[in-house]
Amino acid sequence: MRRRVDIDGETYLVARIASALFVLGVYIVWLRPTLAPRDNTAYFWGAALWVIATVMTVALRLTRKGAGAKKTLLVTLPFDLVALALLAMATWKYEDPFYAFYVGIAAVYATVFKRTRAWVYAGLFVVSYLAAHVTMSHWMIEPGAYELVVMKAATILLLGWSVSLVMEQQLDRQSALEGRSREVVDLNRQLERSVAELQAISEISEIIHSTLDFDSVGPIVIDILQKVIDIPAACIFVIDKAKQQTLFSASKGLRSESTYTYSGPGLIAEAELDQDEHFSCMELLDHNEMLVVFCADARHIDGLESDDRMVLSAVASELVVAVENSRLYKLTKRLSITDELTDLYNYRYLQQRLDDEIGRAKRYGKTLSFLMLDMDDFKAINDTHGHLVGDAVLAELGQVMKTTVREVDVVARYGGEEFSVLLPETDAAGAFIVAEKIREAVALHKFMDEDGERSVRATVSIGLANFPVHAEDKESLLRAADDAVYQAKTMGKDRVRAPHIRMTRLGRPTAVPAPSEGELES
Repeated sequence: MRRRVDIDGETYLVARIASALFVLGVYIVWLRPTLAPRDNTAYFWGAALWVIATVMTVALRLTRKGAGAKKTLLVTLPFDLVALALLAMATWKYEDPFYAFYVGIAAVYATVFKRTRAWVYAGLFVVSYLAAHVTMSHWMIEPGAYELVVMKAATILLLGWSVSLVMEQQLDRQSALEGRSREVVDLNRQLERSVAELQAISEISEIIHSTLDFDSVGPIVIDILQKVIDIPAACIFVIDKAKQQTLFSASKGLRSESTYTYSGPGLIAEAELDQDEHFSCMELLDHNEMLVVFCADARHIDGLESDDRMVLSAVASELVVAVENSRLYKLTKRLSITDELTDLYNYRYLQQRLDDEIGRAKRYGKTLSFLMLDMDDFKAINDTHGHLVGDAVLAELGQVMKTTVREVDVVARYGGEEFSVLLPETDAAGAFIVAEKIREAVALHKFMDEDGERSVRATVSIGLANFPVHAEDKESLLRAADDAVYQAKTMGKDRVRAPHIRMTRLGRPTAVPAPSEGELES
């Protein structure tokens, strides 16, 4: 297969072949019979050299390996110089017809080579032209016409210089246009990147602020960041500096879990990553009590551009705001269901959980128990030690109760010195055991007095009620437990009581509010 050449190469080849055919055709059809023997010989060798140079040009340009325009012209240059001189000498009678060849070939060399070398090659063609005319001057040139020959030779030189100058200017303009084109491409690429970064920041902000409990959006944030900054594996942390606690973390592409160690203000944060020791971290934002840290491969961290760091800083700012909002939301949510004095659940939350647990027990045929506690002789504690000690006793009593129940059980302050415990999926016998543990723990505990001594003693009376044994709904459950507390109080305090169970004619259990002395305290 022949090698394709560029358009300029094809044009030169066509012109070269056409010139060779012209030289041969003119000689065969017209000049050979009319030329003198000496001119005939000169023309023959000139035409032969020109045809040889043309064949060489075609061969060099169309071979499989091919050759550049400069190499082709340099190879054929000696043949062209001699051939044109011989042709000019042979056709002196016809008013210098091959002067146009000199002009054309000089223009070709000026087009291909730089100005300094174009001058040299144009000069060589001038020498060839003058040599031909000087050699045949006694025949070719009439007296007084030497000035015209010199002017025509100078025209060849001037043409070569002009063409090379124009070509250099054109190349400079082309280079400038290409440079501007590259600048435009770079600017468009930067613009597209900036738009993508803004879209990423906007998308991340929307995702982060779409929920106040945003722990689940971490992987999405990392996904978006990876698309913008092109980091295969990364993690980001929001740290509480004072508590050394991770408030938010998200990672993607890591082979292992990571832990974060904060070394102090102004120090570089480090992440300990098992099997990922090549990771390094950078602080994105140090805001009051929170620090935002980004970790990735050390090479990617070092290769981050200023735009990438701006994106990360913007995301860090959004994360800090979102974490603060989430913390406030969680604090507000906790305060809305928590008793301020005892840090137990409040009455409102207790009512909500009772509704939920009773509904669940009805759906799945489960049971639940409810304990109502009333501190015995609490007024005496207030009168003896003061209300501050009384409040402290209530707060400490709540903590004692929490230590005796399961995590799934709900300990709440019902109001004043009354407390309650909700025991899901617990029958009456199990509830009695829990109630006895609470009663005994309180009776054995010593509370702190106004002097800081643990000398204050307290007891509680506990009423127990079970669903569905003692009640069929929330209201009857609360009433049964409250009645049981009343019975515990009237029977001497510091004890556990439950409604008396008796069977109806239909075989259903029913609660008797006032059990007798010999009934089971369970």
